[in-house]
Amino acid sequence: MASNSDVLDRRERVILAEDLAGVAEGTPGEVMLHTGMRWLRYWVRFDSGAERGSIHRDKLVREAEWEDFLVKRAEAEAAAEAAAESGGGPSSDPEEQTTAAAGDGTSEDVVVNGATVPAHLLSRSASARERLGG
Repeated sequence: MASNSDVLDRRERVILAEDLAGVAEGTPGEVMLHTGMRWLRYWVRFDSGAERGSIHRDKLVREAEWEDFLVKRAEAEAAAEAAAESGGGPSSDPEEQTTAAAGDGTSEDVVVNGATVPAHLLSRSASARERLGG
């Protein structure tokens, strides 16, 4: 369950941290209400006039924390880019992980977004893409 500091209150000012249908990232708004007890979702009225519901907390940042959020996100992206350039680990792009595992001739499972994809399914998918010309 989320800690009390993570819960957004009604009428709290927030900024959207990720594009939604019809609402661009960086759009400020006001929390209208939150629903749920253990799995909270928010309804927000944005300054652009749009209203959206069922928004997860990770897509909303308090206005006072927006600048810090941008800095932390830029640092995380730079660190991930540096790790990818130095060969410090697998790509964070699931499509690249799947392609690399299926095409290198090994028979190892791959973990994508926390779920293990068996090697035989990766091989089957690669064969289907070749058959279909993709």
